[in-house]
Amino acid sequence: MTPPKYQICLIGSGGVGTIASIVLTKSGLGRVTAVLRSKYSYVSQHGWQIESIDHGKLLGWKPYRLVSSVNDAATDENGEQIEYDYVVVCTKQLPNKSPVTDMISPVITPSKTTVVMIQNGIGIENDIIKMWPKNAVMSSVSHIGSSIKEPNVVIQMGKDVSKMGPHFHDGLDDSESTEKARAFVNMYVMGGSSVTEFVDDIQVARWEKLLWNGTFNTICALMRMDVGEVQRSKGRETLLVPMMWEIWRIASSAGHHIPESIISWMAYRLPDDCDYRPSMLLDLENGRHMELEVILGNPLKLAKELGVDTPIMATVYKFLKLEEWKIDQKVLPD
Repeated sequence: MTPPKYQICLIGSGGVGTIASIVLTKSGLGRVTAVLRSKYSYVSQHGWQIESIDHGKLLGWKPYRLVSSVNDAATDENGEQIEYDYVVVCTKQLPNKSPVTDMISPVITPSKTTVVMIQNGIGIENDIIKMWPKNAVMSSVSHIGSSIKEPNVVIQMGKDVSKMGPHFHDGLDDSESTEKARAFVNMYVMGGSSVTEFVDDIQVARWEKLLWNGTFNTICALMRMDVGEVQRSKGRETLLVPMMWEIWRIASSAGHHIPESIISWMAYRLPDDCDYRPSMLLDLENGRHMELEVILGNPLKLAKELGVDTPIMATVYKFLKLEEWKIDQKVLPD
């Protein structure tokens, strides 16, 4: 049997990350070391119980290797350093609390490891490129309904639909960035994800997703309302759509051209009785840190640089910063 071609370290084994582990393992091309923290003891003993629309029911499933920390992932069972081909990051993006560069540093081989960011937000690749200017960086913009039910059950309700592509930068030739990104996309296709599309301009896909994350996600959190409640309250017309146009104008000014028709599709695709509670609302309700900086903070900084007026985004951001302050008071040590 031919051994897997690529060494892969996956950090962030939540609902999205665990499905990614399955896909990469099923491809036959990737040997996956998955980093688990709080769930390591239980999952290493019992495995994952998977109920997936893409992969069916898997009982006691594990990737090639499970470890409890990134430092443990850096070496093999014999203590030898592993040179990973890909490091896949599926954690929340909290640059002020847990910088990705600090998190992944032990498993990065300069000029070799490609960093794959299956994460939300704008501008998230900049610190990676600054830290490792000769390494390839790529993104996956994922639309998947997958969550963990305690203690080790992963339920994937929605199809795994992803757009993936390289982040081009001056430290690496575009052809090499493209080659490494295409190899990863090929693994995903072979691993049985629903729809995996390679795109040359991943930033357009990121801004398209921000039309949702920067509006529904933030407004629902701020108002403590589900999607349907915001829509029935006329918040769609008074806040969501104008806010989407602010995001659209930032993207357009930055050279990322999104079809105008996506605004109405994004704003009106869900019914008014939709009871979906976005991730930022759930974070706020549970006293967890929100991905506020990469979803609103970074786009607002770019808007200021480009001279784009963003009154609604700026106001929502300021109110959510107050909510973030309250969360910080609760999680600070005595």
